[in-house]
Amino acid sequence: MLTVYVSTNGCVEGQLSSTYVEQFFRKNKLAVTRDPEQADLLVFYACGLTEQKEKDSLSIIIRLQERMKPTARLVVWGCLPRINPKSLRTIYDGPILGPTDTSFFEKILEKTTVSLDSVLEARAANMLIATETSESNECYCTDKLANAIIFAKQLMGRLRARADKATNFFIRVATGCTGRCTYCSERCVFGRIQSRPIEKIMSEFKWGLQQGYNRFSLIATDLGAYGKDIGLTLPDLLAKMIKTNYKKNYKLILNQVEPSYLKEMFYDLEEILASGKVEALNCPVQSGSDRILELMGRPYTADEWKEYMVRINRKFPNIQLSTHFMVGFPTETDDDFRATLKLLDYPLFLYNIYLFKFSKRPGVYASRIPGQIPEETKESRCRKLLQKHARKYALNAPIMYVRRLF
Repeated sequence: MLTVYVSTNGCVEGQLSSTYVEQFFRKNKLAVTRDPEQADLLVFYACGLTEQKEKDSLSIIIRLQERMKPTARLVVWGCLPRINPKSLRTIYDGPILGPTDTSFFEKILEKTTVSLDSVLEARAANMLIATETSESNECYCTDKLANAIIFAKQLMGRLRARADKATNFFIRVATGCTGRCTYCSERCVFGRIQSRPIEKIMSEFKWGLQQGYNRFSLIATDLGAYGKDIGLTLPDLLAKMIKTNYKKNYKLILNQVEPSYLKEMFYDLEEILASGKVEALNCPVQSGSDRILELMGRPYTADEWKEYMVRINRKFPNIQLSTHFMVGFPTETDDDFRATLKLLDYPLFLYNIYLFKFSKRPGVYASRIPGQIPEETKESRCRKLLQKHARKYALNAPIMYVRRLF
């Protein structure tokens, strides 16, 4: 019997894809192992979103090659093979597979009794594949107080989830996006928006409820763009999820709602937010400088983003808001960065922030812009953002908690 090892160095989308592939192997009666040294076939999902993620993926591939049996076969797939195949080829001579090239795994088996599509339809995957880890960390904080606050917040989140018996269920609702961001390498990987039919999402959602899940994380490259290709909108999907299962005890987590779509759909979204069913909403602003946002190809202003986020804060204080910041975009000045820092000021309260240093990627326009920022400057700006967020969180969290009581 063929023994398979499956792992990933990627985001939730990558982990979800790997989980479906592992379940496909299991359904076809292959043995699955967590030890790469015991595998006949190793399948690794490689992230290439940033330079650091690429380095991490390459180091993991080398480590797997050193540990695998001489007779074993390694298959690398995911974003990196599409973003930078030249770099991958320096250490790997196998097939080049993107994250949507899943049909390869059916062809690799001489005979299959269960297709990958049937695994997807059967909703066989809900727990994510364990992620391969590296010791590198792109953004860190040397401030002991800030680190203590961040650790305390994470601990409280875990304790609250345990008290609520919260169990996550991940539903992929779309792939691809409608954006034209000048720094993004993933558009060539996933392409334009491809929304799943609402009926299939609803079927998966209802199945998760029946299995006892009570936190549903909606996964998409660009969640706000859901339905643009099939004549629907994100509020259409959310309204149906809530209307047909309102009495059930569950929460929805909305990831990657782009600011331009938040602005476009806000009034339709307000009714959804008022239902009490939305636990968290992530809206990635990237920068507080309108000049930088324009260079990034982001179709909104920082003030527009903040206006709608503050509205949600004030009207729905129970919803955990978060965002993404990118520091060190080409030509970013100290004044541009100060504008980003200012976004954390009162009256906005963010439950979480995710930081990324701008990373030069092959074929990406922003990588060719003159005025690239030194790495030490990027790291310094990351630390300053983390420090300010931690202090603002410690100051405002008690206030927000009191507001939730009234």
